Amino acid sequence: MDVKDYPEGWKNTVGLFAEAIGKPVEEVTEALASIVGEPSEEAVLLLSDTKAVPDIDLKEAFKSMNIPSGKLNAHLQKLRGDLKIEEVAEKKVGQIVNVLPVMPSNESFIEMLKVGGTLKVGETEVLSAVKAAIAKSFGLYSFPKLLSNKMEEFAEDQGEPCGEEFFAIQRLLTERTYAEVLSVIKVKGSFISEGRKNTFLLKLDTNFWPALSDFHKQLKAWYDNWVQGVSNPGVMMMAMSQGNLGAAIPGLADPPDPAPVIAAAEEMVNVINKVFAGPGIPVARAMAYDATKIMDIINDPKVLVQAGYSTKDQMLKGLGVSIGSEAVIMERNVTQYALSIMSLSRVEQEMQAIYLTAMHRLGNTIPWDKLGGKGFAKKDLRE
Repeated sequence: MDVKDYPEGWKNTVGLFAEAIGKPVEEVTEALASIVGEPSEEAVLLLSDTKAVPDIDLKEAFKSMNIPSGKLNAHLQKLRGDLKIEEVAEKKVGQIVNVLPVMPSNESFIEMLKVGGTLKVGETEVLSAVKAAIAKSFGLYSFPKLLSNKMEEFAEDQGEPCGEEFFAIQRLLTERTYAEVLSVIKVKGSFISEGRKNTFLLKLDTNFWPALSDFHKQLKAWYDNWVQGVSNPGVMMMAMSQGNLGAAIPGLADPPDPAPVIAAAEEMVNVINKVFAGPGIPVARAMAYDATKIMDIINDPKVLVQAGYSTKDQMLKGLGVSIGSEAVIMERNVTQYALSIMSLSRVEQEMQAIYLTAMHRLGNTIPWDKLGGKGFAKKDLRE
């Protein structure tokens, strides 16, 4: 191929690299042929992917060109370009992720708790369970008492009466009627004891998290099996970014049979039903209601002032509670992942590859090592 026929992307990456190291672009192109093939936009994408083309492979390819190591190291990044392959996929990944269930806002979730007067396990219950479990793991339920004590202490020091927000927190701590969300299923708030809460959380630790772990392993095995059968990683990435995983694409192997993943999803649904056996439904709803209301308190600027803090971060740090954006993101991602499992059986066959790929991507954002349960919290499934 003549230099003038090189793709624009190749000229802007390989061409700039060749100029920086003082070598003809043709010579650099020849050295790269064994790694990414002939100059093309696809080859440029491969070069931008440090997993597909690690630095050690590039250095080995340029070994015979006798480039001073300092100069090579200084300019190697130019081959990666400004746009990484992950960013190319990110631009269109919404097409893939949007096939998964959409998560409600806190306000919408409270409204969901107020309806559905049947004692059946559904989306609201799974949302509630995950909210409760993550709130517990981040110490959210201890926050109102700590904050209440601080607000009372600060009011005393300032010689001022406690504000309305203080007494609202006191009602949250002492009344716990849950009438707003339990009346629809004809359960009284007095039924929600600490013992029942702890029993439900123990079920999540011993059943829910391990089952979610097992499903993720099965999904990861399916995805890895597919990727290993792809002769050209660049083609796979481009197909992902365009949402074309269900189509026949040259160089892209057919997806493996998803039957084992679907079977694992069915087993996960059975585990979810087991977790809610007994009084699990009202307990989960009540705990999720508490967690949502506590998050509202944390985000109330009036509370900051009455506790003597300037910022939310300062307040959380001062009270020794590690509740922040990490907990919010984890709750959203884990919940969406769990609901995606429950919905998998309803996905049409031609959409299954896209749906499972979206789930795999979502699963990779979850810090599995931080999810509760003895032993399970120590495992990092991303490794």
